[in-house]
Amino acid sequence: MVKFVGVLYLISAFTLPVVAQTVDPCTQNTKLSGGTIFTTNSGGSKPLSGSPYAYELWTQGGNNNRLTWYGANQGGGAAFRAEWTNPSDFLGRVGYYWGNGGSYTQYKNIYCDFNFTRSDRSTAGNYSYIGIYGWTRNPLTEYYIVEDWFGNQWQSDATPVTTATTGGSVVGNFTVDGAIYDVIKNQKVQQSSIDGIQTFNQIFCVRRTPRKCGTISVTEHFKKWVELGLPFGSSLYECKFLVEAGGGTGWFDTSYLTFTQEDQPRGQSTGINKLSDEATKLNVNVLSNSDLNVNFTAKENGETELRLYSLTGALVASANLQTVAGKNYSYVFNQGKLPTGVYAVWMHSSGYTEETKVIIP
Repeated sequence: MVKFVGVLYLISAFTLPVVAQTVDPCTQNTKLSGGTIFTTNSGGSKPLSGSPYAYELWTQGGNNNRLTWYGANQGGGAAFRAEWTNPSDFLGRVGYYWGNGGSYTQYKNIYCDFNFTRSDRSTAGNYSYIGIYGWTRNPLTEYYIVEDWFGNQWQSDATPVTTATTGGSVVGNFTVDGAIYDVIKNQKVQQSSIDGIQTFNQIFCVRRTPRKCGTISVTEHFKKWVELGLPFGSSLYECKFLVEAGGGTGWFDTSYLTFTQEDQPRGQSTGINKLSDEATKLNVNVLSNSDLNVNFTAKENGETELRLYSLTGALVASANLQTVAGKNYSYVFNQGKLPTGVYAVWMHSSGYTEETKVIIP
């Protein structure tokens, strides 16, 4: 049995607990079928009916190049499959589209939860990128958050994309979502862009350890780029999940893909007025069936929110409880048998925020 301190959130009035649950994307492996098939260039970002998302398909050369969107009711709503045969360049992507949007600071915290499979090394030509992709204006900037790649001619699958592929130079690195990302800045001179032939900057943020499922804290990347002084535009054009191939014959397929905008950063504390054990008398027990039993004494009257996160940063479950100061409470996260691993519980209370980890053996 493991005990730990979690994090709690107090706001107002009495109701029964309400639980909002999401899934760990790394558990979403069911192959999808059906959907809408696109085989010609979209000519820009195009809306997907009944969905908050848009898609874009750009292909030069080759044949049998296509993007299949599985629909709003499958695999998180943004899930898609891409296939290509010997193009000189292929880009398929699904996600948010704003056109002339505002600064990233005008949006809530953007997250992308994903799970995909793909064809093997050397099926995507001389270069390949899998991850978040988009453009900004003011200044015009093309950006990538690279989570995986197909292995280019001079690279193994495990060797990260480098400046040999992207051009430009490494300008820094940082850690987010449990991994180190190297940041590359490059300039394209008089090349195709969302605004025609232009000279513009590119930002590549490349994960050193590739992965095929998890959560991308997109807004955290934006913040880090600004801290590094990179020319990240003040007007968001799009934020989509991308597969790009510079040739070859291959495929890419998602079993889960979704984007969210959330008020609070996932699993992150504010670092302000941290609670102590004495203030909340909180403890969490791992039960024999791997349920997590949360016990605490409310410090103040209000609404209490508990959140449970997986190691990947995916929200596993949350609960809202109405609480009274001085009263003891118990809540069980009974998600079925949770897989062995590291989890985090997040709490926030009237300006107090804290988080901690627990291991399910």
